Amino acid sequence: MTTFTEIYQQLDWHQLIIQINSKSAKDIEKAICSDRPSLQDFMALISPDAYPYLEVITQKAQKLTRQRFGNTVGLYVPLYLSNLCANDCVYCGFSMNNQIKRKVLNEKEIIAECEAIRSIGYNNILLVTGEHPGKVGMKYFRQYIPLIKKYFSSLLMEIQPLAITEYKELKKIGLDGVLVYQETYHQPTYQQQHLRGKKQDFFWRLETPDRLGQAGIDKIGLGALIGLSNN
Repeated sequence: MTTFTEIYQQLDWHQLIIQINSKSAKDIEKAICSDRPSLQDFMALISPDAYPYLEVITQKAQKLTRQRFGNTVGLYVPLYLSNLCANDCVYCGFSMNNQIKRKVLNEKEIIAECEAIRSIGYNNILLVTGEHPGKVGMKYFRQYIPLIKKYFSSLLMEIQPLAITEYKELKKIGLDGVLVYQETYHQPTYQQQHLRGKKQDFFWRLETPDRLGQAGIDKIGLGALIGLSNN
């Protein structure tokens, strides 16, 4: 099985930038009209010359979204369990070097938060923590995920990347999905932004969606901080 890392290492970042920047109006129009857009079509749609076509692209995106999801909007509430973090990331308020008051919710506080969220009608929850496996790791999750799941039909997490076996265990006790932010897929920029901690490991994070899939997690969300890198 080919891993994300193996695929990534085959890419020539600078060549990809050249390909994107070389797309013409003809390429963009072809991509917009395509029923099954290719990777080259995607490059055309994000190219600089696609700017005049933004309204047309937006309209098609809306049409496809309606076909896939209907006239619905899914809402969820983030529940911050902790702001402890063992990473030093230059852009983040949770960074270990920031002199802020740190907090980990206990059982009583978690119950109070869950009851407050359910009282205003929300049924989907996203659990968020800083990345501190020592104090907010698997032991903490084992203890409180079953409790939180009692209040909500859908439970997602945005925490530190875990191993396949750990994701499988969390799925058994109530986890439905995971959001993971790679922040930037440009490795040199990534290394400049992450100075200490496990998050320095670019490829461990890159392969997180792969591990999630192998663990059988149904919902996998990816995220990047647009603007973190100009590359």
